Amino acid sequence: MKLWKKAIFAFILLSAALSLLLFITMKPAGPIIPWASAVSVHPSTITITPSPPLSSSSSPMLASHQRAPRASEDTNSLLSEFSYLFQSFTEGELQRVIRSLVDRKVGRRTKRAKSTETCSLHQVVLTVSELGLGYESDETVRFRYCRGKCTRRLSNYDMVLKNVILTKASEKDITTKGSTAKKERPPYSRCCRPTKYENMSFFDNKAKFFTIHDVSARKCGCV
Repeated sequence: MKLWKKAIFAFILLSAALSLLLFITMKPAGPIIPWASAVSVHPSTITITPSPPLSSSSSPMLASHQRAPRASEDTNSLLSEFSYLFQSFTEGELQRVIRSLVDRKVGRRTKRAKSTETCSLHQVVLTVSELGLGYESDETVRFRYCRGKCTRRLSNYDMVLKNVILTKASEKDITTKGSTAKKERPPYSRCCRPTKYENMSFFDNKAKFFTIHDVSARKCGCV
């Protein structure tokens, strides 16, 4: 949300600057009306004196008319440069916002995938000393382990046991060898554990060879 607010604020500032620039450049100058004749009014007579012929004094007016196209060209070039800068700035901000949104979406997908990850085999590289088994060795080994969720699936035993527990009203109805049995617990949930193991061989810091049995997972399953 902060990036969106920054982009909107920048867009408002640039729009205001563009509007001000257009207002300043497009504001028309005061009209210059050349008088064709000078009129003098007297109480008795009215005399009209014709204006003098065009001379060098009228050259600034012509020059101003000649400079008008150049001024418009400068204004158009300035506006085009400003629009290019505005477009590049807004594109950069939009790219940043879109990139942040995409990263958030990818992070949510990754988090969701991790939360719904099924039981599978993973591995990590450690030194023998980091295994915590009492061996001193700087040799690196690959320790494979099991991680993930297991869906709860009731077996026939679990369903029969559940039915027996629900149908029997008291604990005395469930007996084993003539004695009263303890109250049965509900079926446990399965967990992700190794179903097969593999050995690990290495040399310690004194160049002595060791082999550890069943230390790393080879295959995983829900048990």
